[in-house]
Amino acid sequence: MMAAVPAFLIRNTMNKRGRIIGEFFLIVIGVLVALAVETALDERQDDNLRDEYLARIAADVAADKLAIEYRIEFFTAVTQFSQDTLDWMQSDLPMNKDVLLASFYAAEVWPFVANASTYEDLMSTGNIRLLRNIELRTNLVRFHIQADASRPGWTPEEKYREIIRGVIPTDVQAQLRVNCPTTDNVDQRASGFPPCELHGINYDELTALFDPLRSDIEFLRTLTYRNSELSVVVRLLRQQATVAGDVLAEIEGE
Repeated sequence: MMAAVPAFLIRNTMNKRGRIIGEFFLIVIGVLVALAVETALDERQDDNLRDEYLARIAADVAADKLAIEYRIEFFTAVTQFSQDTLDWMQSDLPMNKDVLLASFYAAEVWPFVANASTYEDLMSTGNIRLLRNIELRTNLVRFHIQADASRPGWTPEEKYREIIRGVIPTDVQAQLRVNCPTTDNVDQRASGFPPCELHGINYDELTALFDPLRSDIEFLRTLTYRNSELSVVVRLLRQQATVAGDVLAEIEGE
């Protein structure tokens, strides 16, 4: 028969177990509190970084949208100039200042490259995850994918430009560039192609220089293609402006 365990030993054992269990729970609670604090700090850092990215994206896309709107105005006018040139080429009218300006302006180009540094940073670091708004993330990705895909279109058909700049005398081209700028020197906005003064232009000579082009079927095809491509450029730019507006609206709603 086993001897009875003294009561004080039982109490001591239970007290030790109680202290061990209490210490264990304190350790667990401490770890959980530390993890919660660390998680809260990480979330705060993520939120701060996210806010910084949102501000940068908003600045980039707002600048892109303004640049695109300038180009819509610019290429809409260039498209009309190409149509005016095509109409004149298919007539028997002599050259005049309006036709000279139209044929010269129809060759104008104005490339657009989106501000992609913030977007590329988001993608390369994986921080795109910080943009929890799915619509914002989708529109931002779509904006840059479209910008890359349509980049060749911002500088349309070079063949027309090469031909027409090869026909117009260099002294006339120099006067056009000085007196008839296509962009404003202040903010590089399209000037709207305002009326400009030209002096000492021999339009009879220009008519003779342009006449061979009127019977050149390949040139007329090139000009027709130029006109068509410019219409596509304007449509792509308008799509880009719409997506840029969607991105800015999503950011504003954050």
